[in-house]
Amino acid sequence: MLRFAIERASSRAVWAVSITSIVLTIVVGGCAAIQASKHEPGTIKNGSFVPGRPASAQYGPDASQTCPPSGAIDVIGPDLESAAKKNGTPVPKPDPRLCSAADTLLGWENKELPGESVSSFLAWYFGLPSPNLRVTIGPVGSEDVKVVAVAGLDPISAFAKTAVRPAFGLATTRLRKDTTKVVIVMQDLAVDIDPVPKRLAPNSQATLSGKLVGNYQNPKIMISNPAGQFETPSIAPGKTFQAELRCADRPGRIQVQIQAESKESQDIVASFPVACGTDQPTSVAVAAPGPGKPLDIPSEEKKLLAMINAERSAAGLVAVAWDDAVANVARSISENNRDSQKGGGQAQINVAERMKQADVASPLILTNPALARSAEDAHARFSASSSHRANYMNSSITNGGVGIASSTDASGHPIYFVTELFVQELPPVDPQAIREKLRIAIAQRRSDARAGPLASDRALDDAAQQSAKALADAKGNLPKARQDELISPLRKSFKSINILGGAKSDPLEFAEEPGIIASAKLLGIGVAQGTHPALGKNAIYVVVLTGTRR
Repeated sequence: MLRFAIERASSRAVWAVSITSIVLTIVVGGCAAIQASKHEPGTIKNGSFVPGRPASAQYGPDASQTCPPSGAIDVIGPDLESAAKKNGTPVPKPDPRLCSAADTLLGWENKELPGESVSSFLAWYFGLPSPNLRVTIGPVGSEDVKVVAVAGLDPISAFAKTAVRPAFGLATTRLRKDTTKVVIVMQDLAVDIDPVPKRLAPNSQATLSGKLVGNYQNPKIMISNPAGQFETPSIAPGKTFQAELRCADRPGRIQVQIQAESKESQDIVASFPVACGTDQPTSVAVAAPGPGKPLDIPSEEKKLLAMINAERSAAGLVAVAWDDAVANVARSISENNRDSQKGGGQAQINVAERMKQADVASPLILTNPALARSAEDAHARFSASSSHRANYMNSSITNGGVGIASSTDASGHPIYFVTELFVQELPPVDPQAIREKLRIAIAQRRSDARAGPLASDRALDDAAQQSAKALADAKGNLPKARQDELISPLRKSFKSINILGGAKSDPLEFAEEPGIIASAKLLGIGVAQGTHPALGKNAIYVVVLTGTRR
């Protein structure tokens, strides 16, 4: 009896993780023994998996890669055709890029199957535009080609039942007498991409083009450019697509996703990076072999933010500061998602409301959720998604936190619910500088409207500053009675007082308020910073008083 562990290393949806075990019964019998062939397996060195084969220079078809001309991959073909006819599914076909990945994984010695970060790396290394690989690795108690082919029949046929265009690569090597190591790598090739370089020079561009297959249609291309900005080129409805990939003048990478519609759903059919002025990775970090140890959750949370900041730094972006309050909210979301899945449901979480309950205010809230085997796998998933990468590369975010909740899957393996949460915190400002700029802006506005100039008044300035401070302390919700209390002393010496107050992202916008050009002679301005329900911390509160003395 032989056990093949099958793991979908990643999925079209960020939340999907599938781990299955299939038990195959194989009758060990003799036909011709497996012929030795030249292999270039990868190796694990210093905590990294290093392929023995050279990387593809492009995504799409690659004539430099081939599948073995004979052996189990040749023998299994007719059986796959028969199974496909019986099941009413597409016939799985060998793909040279998947064969290269399978041959490389002959060097995989860890007991656990490759995680998402490893499988994504191998897909891109060999020019596959999607990281969604399904991998099986296991020994077969025979050296007979036909027996080995039988061992691969069920997992490949099972994969084909849910694929639009199933493809596979198969590699074998003799472990010892009567024992063969078998690696099968499968992927649903739902899109044909014309050859596009994996690396571009600075200030250069390349055309991305191709065609959807099967019942997929209406492609949507999503690009996260080297600076992390999100782009969605206009694509005409149908099955074909074309867009330009442009590199800037500094090193970085472009992350591309292609989404397509089918009758049942919308799926991501391709997701891949293009390097700008730098090289693609030639190795990938792996977990140490042996029994897994419980994760140090706080360290893993900080590790994820460190990975993000390394990428932001390379793109010339300011690092995201760790925020304990934000991290606590992220952790509570992960825990809710874990508990909901245990109960067979899905958590319905209003992130903005959760932030409000934690007294965390921000004008910008961005969230990345995932279910993964490790922090590295979670980052691989976020990094492979144009929209999630655009979230953590957003130039406007300043603070963030990561929350991880641990659990186990149906087979008892550890899994982790991960939530990344990013916010924007406005910087401290010089209130006096804001007051002076606002005075100039108000003077210009009144001049343009042919209203008379306003002279600064000490009493109005003092009352306006007290009101701005009170408004900030009240987080923008100052009771009318308190406002009247601050203004009422002025009424003895002023026959008219106009009041403008509140918080804006740009305080100079107060100069554009209609009340600014009302009839008046004197001006007072107050500026204070505080928390605002929408603008968050360090929101700028302004109170403008204009009036005429008795």
